[in-house]
Amino acid sequence: MSIKDYYNILGVKEEASPDEIKKAYRQAAKKWHPDANPGNKQAEEKFKGISEAYDILKDPQKRSRYDQMRKFGAGGGPGFDYNSFDFGRYSAPGGQGQPRPGGSVFDGFDVFGNLGDLFAQFFDRGERIRQERYGPQRGQDIAVEVTIPFELASSGGKSSFEVDQEKVCPSCRGGGAKPGSQVQTCQECGGRGTITFSQGGFGVSRPCPKCLGRGQIISNPCDRCGGKGQVHGKRTYTVKLKAGIEDGTQIRLKGQGEPGMAGGPVGDMVVTVRVESHAFFRREGNNVSCSVTLTLEQAASGVAVKVKTPDGKRVRLKIPPQTRTGTRFRLPGMGLGLNGKRGDQYVTVNILIPAHPTPKEKEWIDRLVR
Repeated sequence: MSIKDYYNILGVKEEASPDEIKKAYRQAAKKWHPDANPGNKQAEEKFKGISEAYDILKDPQKRSRYDQMRKFGAGGGPGFDYNSFDFGRYSAPGGQGQPRPGGSVFDGFDVFGNLGDLFAQFFDRGERIRQERYGPQRGQDIAVEVTIPFELASSGGKSSFEVDQEKVCPSCRGGGAKPGSQVQTCQECGGRGTITFSQGGFGVSRPCPKCLGRGQIISNPCDRCGGKGQVHGKRTYTVKLKAGIEDGTQIRLKGQGEPGMAGGPVGDMVVTVRVESHAFFRREGNNVSCSVTLTLEQAASGVAVKVKTPDGKRVRLKIPPQTRTGTRFRLPGMGLGLNGKRGDQYVTVNILIPAHPTPKEKEWIDRLVR
């Protein structure tokens, strides 16, 4: 058995900080997301791999347990005796511990803090060794990025987007059986969805080959989904955006992810908001900055200009005489509003220098530009 190298999958060092892990995941997820690689099965598998790696490494407890498993290795390392740990054995009267009836030897493996749930997840030997029942399972979360214009981020409002995803079959409601037909309990696994057998001194649980982990036998599969319980299609979603929403903000839509398997609960959809850059404004938290260009004469003698604000209005800004290039003016309360706080707008003056200045303009250049 070999342990998956989640650090290598994400492209980070073992001592990487949580922020470095998060940054690496975002970059990799953006590159390999199925939406960015339609029809590319390799990209889909890469995305699943980095999502699995991030799920472990982002959680301090899971990461700590994973690091300990890597330290001991698949075989436990020199001197590592699995028999000295509680693998879910119980002590029979007068005898040695035996596997708990009806369970895997991994059940109860908690020497590192309930590693039984993680033991199977860290090892890869063709098929994953899994201890959980292969019955109803929660659907996967979906990661979606939505790009909005700067103006919408400033004012707030609603944004709609379309997602190509699997959804619960409306005909069988995810059960997989033809409406009105009978569903029988699988005799092979007794409805558990798994069969357990001994391999190399361990009790290994795998999906029941007869019912494919459902625990039930569907004699008459649904005509619409073919027994999968899911159908593929497009769906339009709408999210409400607060005024002043920042780039990178995540919005979770409960129950809008991938449908669960065998009637399990639906996952969530996590929407990451990306705000487009603006040709005139630059955002600095709740503040915005911009610039205006004046002639030498306007900067020398003073002028009143109208400046555009993020809400679309124009305000009058008085530029005093002898204003130097690079001077910054503040418009209080004209920035972005977020969480009840309104930022300011800052206006920087740039002076246009003529290609062939007159003697008088040369004096202004020396005074206001250089």
